[in-house]
Amino acid sequence: MDRIQNRVMQDQRRQSRISVQMECRFKSDENEYGALMLDLSQGGTLLSSTFLPDEESLPVQENKISITLDTSSLKAPLKLSGTVRRSSVGMSEYGKVVQFGVEFENTPLELLRLISTLSSRRKEPSVSMQIGCTFISDDNEYEALLIDLSTGGALFSSRFLPEQQSKILITLTAESMDSPLTIEGIVSRKAVSVSGEGGKFSVEFDNPPPELSQLINVLAEERNKN
Repeated sequence: MDRIQNRVMQDQRRQSRISVQMECRFKSDENEYGALMLDLSQGGTLLSSTFLPDEESLPVQENKISITLDTSSLKAPLKLSGTVRRSSVGMSEYGKVVQFGVEFENTPLELLRLISTLSSRRKEPSVSMQIGCTFISDDNEYEALLIDLSTGGALFSSRFLPEQQSKILITLTAESMDSPLTIEGIVSRKAVSVSGEGGKFSVEFDNPPPELSQLINVLAEERNKN
């Protein structure tokens, strides 16, 4: 009977696991570090970090850690406690990187709501593109390249990276549009390029206008024709 229950729990966790890229912080042995959350489920998460100073800081199997997740999808920072079940050290273009899987001690309601929100957004239609646009951050205007667009948000490339969780105003202009489209959003994450000049950042939209869905459909049709 126990084996059947364990198998059911494992299946439920697989079904609810989603791929994400969200910055977070974790505390291990009273030390706090930054990390990137790579996937998330109601049962646990996979974290990646390049901030650990040495291998002695590597969370090992059965270590207890606490994770703080702060994203615009949450009304307040979400704190999660868990146990490290596996860990590994590798190399990337950014240097040494640590990955470790964490099993949560409990499943707060806020976590279930976050997973539901993120899963719903992934079902929204999106289109890859390369369109020049502008955005305003702290009353200053900057240029950017729009890489991916959906009704829930967008991915940009720019020489200037706005602060995470900051509000920006985006203006899109395309041949298929009668007039420029202005959208408000919150920067959900950002990544600096290897050269250190600019990088990419993601934005979650606040109350996107109806014209955005029309634009996405038109761009998707144009891409399929090419």
